[in-house]
Amino acid sequence: MQSILITGVSSGIGRYLANQLSPYYKVYGTVRKEVDRSRLLEEEPDMEVIIMDISEPTSVEWAFKQLASKLKGNQLYALINNGGIAVPGPLAYLPMSEFELQINVNVIGQLRVIQGALPFLLNSLEGSRIINISSVSGMIGAPFLGAYVASKFALEGMTDSLRRECALLGIKVILMEPGPIKTLIWQKNLGVASKFEKTPFYKYIQKADELIKATEENALPLSAIKKPVIHALQSPRPKNRYIVHKNPLLIRLAAYFLPSKYLDYLVLRNLKSGKKKIRPV
Repeated sequence: MQSILITGVSSGIGRYLANQLSPYYKVYGTVRKEVDRSRLLEEEPDMEVIIMDISEPTSVEWAFKQLASKLKGNQLYALINNGGIAVPGPLAYLPMSEFELQINVNVIGQLRVIQGALPFLLNSLEGSRIINISSVSGMIGAPFLGAYVASKFALEGMTDSLRRECALLGIKVILMEPGPIKTLIWQKNLGVASKFEKTPFYKYIQKADELIKATEENALPLSAIKKPVIHALQSPRPKNRYIVHKNPLLIRLAAYFLPSKYLDYLVLRNLKSGKKKIRPV
């Protein structure tokens, strides 16, 4: 059975993929905390769970030493780079420490994992692959999500370069670009508006909790990610990008064909109207 590594399996997309892919692959998953590792080992006894904090170089280095001992000389077929965080807030007032954390986890951390995984992906007889979990926020920049958007735009550009480099090595590199998916990533930011109460943006972001809840109510189920990920893993000619969204054509049109001034107009109109149409992804 081929082996795959999935980062960030404690909850959300990572946990779902680890569960759904286990019939097809030997899954190695990573979590940041021992408490999550213990819980997963009870709930998923067939899963190999490794502690890895992708924001810490020494943690990543140690995790791959653990992986090497578990693989016992065998190779990885695929890396699914899923671990990440979302830091919302207006860029003009976002503390630099929070912006740096966002970039460290969602960009630098992704590359740390890729570099650590590469020796295990080289020389795979099956034609190994790297799947980076991005977002439609890597295609369209929403207000008050600038740090998250910056991290996903960076991940998209980095993935394009990596794909062209790794093609020389026989490794396929693929992007997943999900829209709103029913996970807890944004619930972790409930109450964020209070941090910016003394800024001129407060009146626009004070309904952030309502927007987050509305987004989760209308989000796609986790099952929406399964088919494209399996295709990316199993197809001999996977797509470079998979948009996972209720209206993928609309997203593509808005990102690449709609004039940016018109898109600005639509976004600002919705913000000023107070409607729940600007979603945190």
